[in-house]
Amino acid sequence: MGFAVGLAIKEIQVLDASPHKVSGRTAAGATVLIASKLVARCLDLATIVVLGRLLSPADFGLVAIAMSVVMVVEAILELPVGQAVVRLPVVTKAHYDTAFTISCLRGAAVALILFSLSWPLAQIYGDDRLIGLVCALAISPAARSVLSAGLIERSKNLDFKAFALCEFAGKCASFVVSVGLAWETRSYWAIAAGTIAFPIVLDVVSYVVAPYRPKFTLREWHEFAGFIGWSTASQAVNAINWQMDQLILGRLISRPELGRFSMASNLAILPSQVIVFQVLNPLMIAFSLIRNDGRRLAAAYRNSAATVVAVGLPMMVGMSLVAEPLIRLVLGGQWLEATPILRLLALAVVPSLLIAPLAPLSMTLGKTSIFLRLSLIEFAVRLPIVLIGALYYGIAGVLAARLITAILVAGCSMFAVRELIGLPIRTQLFGPWRSMLSCVFMAMAVMPFHDWLSETRVYGPLVFGVAVVVGVAASVYASSIFVLWRLAGCPDGFESKVVGFLRNQSKRFSKSVADSNP
Repeated sequence: MGFAVGLAIKEIQVLDASPHKVSGRTAAGATVLIASKLVARCLDLATIVVLGRLLSPADFGLVAIAMSVVMVVEAILELPVGQAVVRLPVVTKAHYDTAFTISCLRGAAVALILFSLSWPLAQIYGDDRLIGLVCALAISPAARSVLSAGLIERSKNLDFKAFALCEFAGKCASFVVSVGLAWETRSYWAIAAGTIAFPIVLDVVSYVVAPYRPKFTLREWHEFAGFIGWSTASQAVNAINWQMDQLILGRLISRPELGRFSMASNLAILPSQVIVFQVLNPLMIAFSLIRNDGRRLAAAYRNSAATVVAVGLPMMVGMSLVAEPLIRLVLGGQWLEATPILRLLALAVVPSLLIAPLAPLSMTLGKTSIFLRLSLIEFAVRLPIVLIGALYYGIAGVLAARLITAILVAGCSMFAVRELIGLPIRTQLFGPWRSMLSCVFMAMAVMPFHDWLSETRVYGPLVFGVAVVVGVAASVYASSIFVLWRLAGCPDGFESKVVGFLRNQSKRFSKSVADSNP
């Protein structure tokens, strides 16, 4: 995924004495960030796999309700102070202190609100276990609020190694705590304990790798107010949009059913979290370097979006195609009823791939009000559809609502992109046509294996079967996209970047071989 940022910064020509150093640092920073997120998400997947086998769907259903409430409250009070600092042209110690103070106040407010909501929630959902669970989970946002402000300074300088180390340590601690407790107790508290352990370890390590002396002040509050206003409102509405499914279903279906829905939802978004959303921060920095050049900015956005689709689309389509054997392989037989849920949720992620770089683009141009507008549109459409779907059709109705709203929001987002940089809707929609057509070929190649995989029950042959299908899918997709690229006249884009990378690596390898054999 370093290719995504590489394509974005290819159009960048900074009026600086060392433009290549700036672009190089951006790409290097993106590589470190994406690598760290890949490792972190692999640990998340490992945690889900182990907990899925040790705990029941009912355990996950109970925690899903509590976590949904925590996420909504967190988002309502979301204050993206780190992103605000990164956008400032000149940053002083007072800015970092103000950011730290705002974060601490926000963390305390989130914890207090969650404490006060715990008892009413238990009454609404008819489960007294939610009281202790919500109160315990309130520790997590409170702990995240005291993260070292030194990490913001590192990020502004395109140095993401410190954050990568912090996240790795936190994820390892979360895995050990949650799996260890689940092994000993077989209790839903294992999930909560892992969730709490992550930010606590993250805090400790952050002060080791990015030292910072905390000081409470709001001296530079005016620098944050405008940016925080729109971002906070849009984050709040967006969180409600995403969590309303589980909050509504929690009242209408059983805990095991909700647990399966929650598990499928977590699995469906893992690839996009690794491939798409973790490249956004480096892209914001890359876009900011060419914000005053409309032509280059449009080209950078188009290339970035096409690259995200080229990598993310086959993963989501592939997950949908092999959902049943994947669940049997990863989670076991008790989760098989989640197969149709995962199949549809994976496809529901696809529309968001087409407009993934919109967030860093709008932040770069200072048009964060677009987030709120899009979130309100989604809320206005999603709420009635989800309510009607959940009441009359249960999970199936909610799945249909997700697909409908995902398509609608992607369409509205394309209009927003056209408004910002003048990129035509047709270009945004059909720009990645080679990736789309290659996925059709991939699906045609994989579908004949469906019956074979469904009949494979023994774990060893199942692993082999899934590996074979994944290999076939990857081969067909890769060969198709490069054949189509050649037929299209080898235009500049994702494929040309990959070819250039492979040629450079081949030259380096040949040179090293020649040097070792004089």
